[in-house]
Amino acid sequence: MEPTKPIKWIEGLKAAYSQIGAAQRDQYSWVAQTDDAYVFSAEIDHIHPEDTAYNHKEGIFAKHVPPRSTGLGHKALTVSHSRELFEAAMDAYTNKLKCRMLLVKGSKYGTTKGGIKAAVDGHIWQITEFNGSVENGYSFKAERVE
Repeated sequence: MEPTKPIKWIEGLKAAYSQIGAAQRDQYSWVAQTDDAYVFSAEIDHIHPEDTAYNHKEGIFAKHVPPRSTGLGHKALTVSHSRELFEAAMDAYTNKLKCRMLLVKGSKYGTTKGGIKAAVDGHIWQITEFNGSVENGYSFKAERVE
């Protein structure tokens, strides 16, 4: 599926989220919400491309999150953010909810220099595959549908 809406890069996540009225639980959350949709962050320049794959032309985003737990040495906030993303992706998948995608580059685990830049993908997405658990690792796939 070819994208039909232009991408405009904005400096900072908060500014990009505000363009579509999305709010994060806290500034480091891995997912946000509008009144009617989840907004998933697609780090398109992630240092581990095997964990975060994005293809703009085909309209596909796949994410793998390794196991997260305090027992494995992760901070409680990291586990909480992973659980928040897990629950949002599971809800979107189970209930076939339409979602939005925020393209991100230059984040903590990104390879682009010069700070965080983000762009709202103007299309509608849907989680088409989902499996795993926070404790054992999980993955999901989103596809652009409209």
